[in-house]
Amino acid sequence: MLINSLLLFIEETLAIFILYSYISAWHFLDKPEVTLKLLNKQLSNKENPITKAYKLGHHASYTLAIIIGILFSAVFTQFRPSLGMLFDGVGYEVFLILTTCVFVASVLLAFGKRRFIRPQVCFAFSLFLIVIPHASDFIVFLSSVTQSNMHASVYAGISVGLGICFSISYLLYFLFLNVNKVLPYQLAVSLFLSAQLSNIVVILQQIDVLSSSLPLWNTNYFVEDKSEFGQFFHVLFGYDATPTLLYLLALTFFTFIILGLLVKSPYGRQTARGVAQ
Repeated sequence: MLINSLLLFIEETLAIFILYSYISAWHFLDKPEVTLKLLNKQLSNKENPITKAYKLGHHASYTLAIIIGILFSAVFTQFRPSLGMLFDGVGYEVFLILTTCVFVASVLLAFGKRRFIRPQVCFAFSLFLIVIPHASDFIVFLSSVTQSNMHASVYAGISVGLGICFSISYLLYFLFLNVNKVLPYQLAVSLFLSAQLSNIVVILQQIDVLSSSLPLWNTNYFVEDKSEFGQFFHVLFGYDATPTLLYLLALTFFTFIILGLLVKSPYGRQTARGVAQ
């Protein structure tokens, strides 16, 4: 049960932690004057009070969005069976598809023109959306566990999984701060969002909207889909040990489209000029 709870926790929460790390890195990359020297200054005792307030402000709003998402998912879980009965039994799958599309659109809107809505609002809304389905799945798991006598192993698995997700999140965050270049960051965000959108293909195949085909290859003997590395790679860039042709085409298409939007966005041009300076 410890391994099962660990793998499930990573599967359901890793995407949230990675998105949070990308959003936090954006706050530094969005301001060219914020470099590694400023980061070192913030880590010292004489931290800039303005920058400190700025950091605390956006972290508070994002944490609040996650908490609200968890509370909403707890209520949503109660109505999940009824939702699943809609649209001839595929109501929950339709909800997942719509949530994913709105989530990706919200993130892309944050990188676009910032005239009508602040990017922080879009990022907070995207965190709220991505939390709902993942937290709901984990709540279903926890509700089934409460009926057994294996609470200790489950809590241990959650604790280990939480540490792994935090470590990965901070690793990605400091990686982009040290690289201090916009293109690798944009590519990473594009792969992450494309992986989320490509899951729609899998959902449509599961509900027989799209025809399923034989996988092009099988790399489970290298990295299994359900392993820690398999889940990490899947969230990071859409890794699938047994991908179909349609899945790979969707992943490639979404990656190029999203990367093109990010590169041409005002954020991309502004940050690129700041780094060049």
